[in-house]
Amino acid sequence: MKVRHASALPPKLGPNGQPVARSRQEEKDEKLYQVNMLAQPLKTPMVAFRNQGNLKFDEVGPAWGLDLPALHNGVALADLDNDGGLDIVVNNLGSVASVYHNHGSAPRVAVRLKGLPPNTQGIGGKIKLLGGALPMQSQEVVCGGLYLSGSDPLRVFAAGKSESMVIEVTWRNGKKSVVRDVKPNRIYEVDETEAGMAEVPKPVEEEQPFFKDISDMISHQHHQEFFDDYARQPLLPWQLSQAGPGVAWVNLLGDGREELIIGSGRGGNLGVYAPDGKGGLAHLPAKSILPEDLAGIVGWVPTPGRRALVMGRDNYESPGDPPSASVVSYVPTPQKMNLPTTTSTTGPLAVADVYGDGMLDLFVGGRAIPGRYPEAADSRLYRNVGGQLQLDEENSRVLQKAGLVNGAVWSDLDGDGYPDLILACEWGPIRVFKNEHGHLREITKELGLDAYTGWWHGVTTGDIDGDGRLDIIASNWGLNSQYQAESNQPVRLYYGDFTEQGTMDLIEEVRDPLRAVEVPRRMRDALARAYPPLLERFPTHQAYAEATMEEVLHLLPKPPEKVEARTLTSMVFFNRKNHFEGVALPHEAQVAPAFAVNVGDFDGDGNEDIFLGQNFFELASSAMAMSFQIEDAGRRLDAGRGLWLRGTGAGRLEAVPGQKSGILRRAA
Repeated sequence: MKVRHASALPPKLGPNGQPVARSRQEEKDEKLYQVNMLAQPLKTPMVAFRNQGNLKFDEVGPAWGLDLPALHNGVALADLDNDGGLDIVVNNLGSVASVYHNHGSAPRVAVRLKGLPPNTQGIGGKIKLLGGALPMQSQEVVCGGLYLSGSDPLRVFAAGKSESMVIEVTWRNGKKSVVRDVKPNRIYEVDETEAGMAEVPKPVEEEQPFFKDISDMISHQHHQEFFDDYARQPLLPWQLSQAGPGVAWVNLLGDGREELIIGSGRGGNLGVYAPDGKGGLAHLPAKSILPEDLAGIVGWVPTPGRRALVMGRDNYESPGDPPSASVVSYVPTPQKMNLPTTTSTTGPLAVADVYGDGMLDLFVGGRAIPGRYPEAADSRLYRNVGGQLQLDEENSRVLQKAGLVNGAVWSDLDGDGYPDLILACEWGPIRVFKNEHGHLREITKELGLDAYTGWWHGVTTGDIDGDGRLDIIASNWGLNSQYQAESNQPVRLYYGDFTEQGTMDLIEEVRDPLRAVEVPRRMRDALARAYPPLLERFPTHQAYAEATMEEVLHLLPKPPEKVEARTLTSMVFFNRKNHFEGVALPHEAQVAPAFAVNVGDFDGDGNEDIFLGQNFFELASSAMAMSFQIEDAGRRLDAGRGLWLRGTGAGRLEAVPGQKSGILRRAA
């Protein structure tokens, strides 16, 4: 190792040339100067990302010859050899400049603007190439260039296979130039003196959005008493207590019209809104204070003519070791029914006539075990016997350790008249339990769904491709976060009670692309708070940074358990009779975590559409209310706003823009 010696700053001299004392700030500056002199220069390669489409990029720096380490301090683009390809010039501190010749041979079109003095380079002009590799490509001529540099104002476009294109230039003064019959592998100079006035577009009647926002009719305010999940499990990836309220449409009053039911947090009130007969919603007071958060909400018919509202009580935040879970059923009378408590907090609820006896039965999904995440939770099935829910012990044994269940739906996938159970599991697959005349049997692996482990949030069914069979649509975390997963490089989480305190300790894994090894995702101090012996083995941050996941796991007192997610994309699984074919939803569905998933023919064209409820982020600014751990504090996964995927036939789906759908982001 080379050691650099820092030299002190020259002494400070007074007016008479004699040394004088430095101020406190000057002493700090001198210490900082000495520290900087000791630091080794960090030489890094340039990186380049090739656009693969659908918001996907591949890193191609080494393949393109940009992997020479240096202190890069300026990058400019210019066509140095007049071949129509932009070359790269890089300024390197302490060494000679680098020039990278562009050997690309794909057909292209270059455009240079000749503007009127003094703007002779046409700065501010907007150039469009129509009919090239894409229907429309657009670039603006800007002043300056990339990083600490000034690039050539030449603009280059991909021509693709086209032999005749159109160049449109809109100058800053509003005039327009059009060049037709543009050929590939040419450089076109467009002169502003020949520009004509831009045509005034004819007024176009504004198209009304498909959906109308009527949120102002709902006066519900969500109540949330925040809970510090990290006090119980410091290394959770995110807080489990901030999933948001359940929502359901239920014909509770029996008047043929469905009421909107909105859950709330502990200490809040249930929101009930009934149609007022005038196209609006009237608030029906529900004054009982909720003792715990509400999870799933479903309508239930105990016996013909009776109606009930069944709500899961999510007691993840309740005291106890561990807290117990229960389900409460409210009916439009003072009658109230509690189901037996369990160690798993309540997740989704789903009702169906499971046994074919004309009575609606109830599935209760196990969301998590407090303090034991990601250990699989138990789910249960209750049979409707004369209007009372009784535990089906045989089927509930099949549902033991079914996983961290976020979503559930009953649907007859094979058309035998009996609804099958479909579960969306976190750190697991979409699990399917076939209903064999009232007896559940898991067939996940038989259907080819076991390989799609993910962070599944919601699930429903619909005939998306119009073949008469029900397909499965499932929402997932998406591809726009710090987490990424591929079949050959899944996201992994190791867990176990390493400190013997009755809770699960967690270690997330991530791949270091530079070293091509797996390493811990969390920082040294965060991991050490949960497992202090880590500091003895890795006394410095550098030692920890150089450690592999294998070296960290070797320190644990016993081998850990492991869960993994191989796909984070929201998907549709097409029903092929004896198996399901997984296809990712359009890339607009992957820009944010998706939760609620609904299917319906919204526009009445005969094709099923999909609607996704999206986004996940912190709900308050206090330190206790962070949805993510401290390394990810302030990270808002809110690039979505709710998405309508319109079915166009044969299983094809297209995202409808917010201006057309009417689903727009509301002001905070």
